[in-house]
Amino acid sequence: MERDQGQLSVFANPKVKESQMLAPHIEQTVSRIREHDTVLLLQDTTYLDYNNRPKTQGLDLTFRSKLSTESEGLLLHNTLAVTDEGAPLGLLDQTFIDRKLFHGDNHYEGRKARYWNRPVEEKESIRWINVVRKLHRFDFGPTKTVHVADRECDIYEFFRDATDLGEHVLVRASKNRSINKRVRREVPSIFLFDHLKEKRAQGKVEVTLQVNGKKKYRKAELSIVYRPITMPPPPNKSVKKDGSNLPMVPLYAIMAIERHPPRNQSAIFWVLLTNMDVHSLDQAIEKVHWYSRRWNIEVFHKVLKSGCGVENAQLRHADRLKKYIVLKSFVAWRLFWFARAHERNKDDSCSTVLSKNEWSILYRKIKKAKDLPSTPPTLGEALIWIAKLGGYIGRTSDPPPGMISLWRGWQRLMDMVEDFDDVYG
Repeated sequence: MERDQGQLSVFANPKVKESQMLAPHIEQTVSRIREHDTVLLLQDTTYLDYNNRPKTQGLDLTFRSKLSTESEGLLLHNTLAVTDEGAPLGLLDQTFIDRKLFHGDNHYEGRKARYWNRPVEEKESIRWINVVRKLHRFDFGPTKTVHVADRECDIYEFFRDATDLGEHVLVRASKNRSINKRVRREVPSIFLFDHLKEKRAQGKVEVTLQVNGKKKYRKAELSIVYRPITMPPPPNKSVKKDGSNLPMVPLYAIMAIERHPPRNQSAIFWVLLTNMDVHSLDQAIEKVHWYSRRWNIEVFHKVLKSGCGVENAQLRHADRLKKYIVLKSFVAWRLFWFARAHERNKDDSCSTVLSKNEWSILYRKIKKAKDLPSTPPTLGEALIWIAKLGGYIGRTSDPPPGMISLWRGWQRLMDMVEDFDDVYG
């Protein structure tokens, strides 16, 4: 747990801004992105619950539906860069959403029709578009970047603005919306899901998915259909309220259906929308594989909350909590990077994720030795050693270490590295 005492130097300093804390990490993330041909920019919002912190001031509303009870906390919107194989490269954007700014103090009142009829700039959903606008100014070199998001990002203005900026997007559709109109006010006659279901499968692909339960992953065979479409503006859009930029947005739709799911597992049904060309089955399969990497940002949020325990912080003001969360986000990313590198090849050198100082101190602590080996330990060895610092016993019959023991061990290792630097640095 973290309390105000002893933390005021950073978290309570009004001159320290979250953007300043993030800037060096983002700069390094951009450098890592430039080393790859294709990188996926995963957007998602997580809800941090501080409802049991009555003395913490400045919190926002976090209830996620009309039926949920009112609760207080913070809304955090992250953009995580990953390779097309799912290796996390770092954060590119981190924004705390001010829900009260959009809805006022009465959230239920704000959800009435007058809120939904506002221009997108006055809605919470502008966060998705703002990320595209912000990252459009970044120089990623020759790397192809693709914004990937779930159904909450299925917004007409998101596709319109991203296409206008020349940004690539891949979003799961949220509803069976009308498509392929000739004019904006035409009576709907063609609907997205129905339009795709009319066409026979054009191929199949097997993807790996993360699932809940005892198995961490499962395979799914998906039947693929793809077709070009145009997305018209929603019927509540008007030139007076939303401006004259209300075109039919050209997109491609890809439907991926799992015909025979495993017992006790829900069948996969994805309809993906993209402004990238999909002229062949291979191009459609590529987009399905890319979307299957989206769950990586949910894992990152789990590491941040369950591993780093940011919801256990007891700082007395939301502004201090935000700085604390930014700081822990760097740790969460590095732990996630470490764990993912270990999954890919635990026999690789740990020097790919640990500095020489870090792995040397870790080795000496675990082995109780002064002399270092001629080559760095493997990722597998280093991960187990860090977990043991966090309380993991590591018996033959024990399961692999969890994120909490890794987090605790990482804290101990960083304390030891900091003490070493203070004495010998």
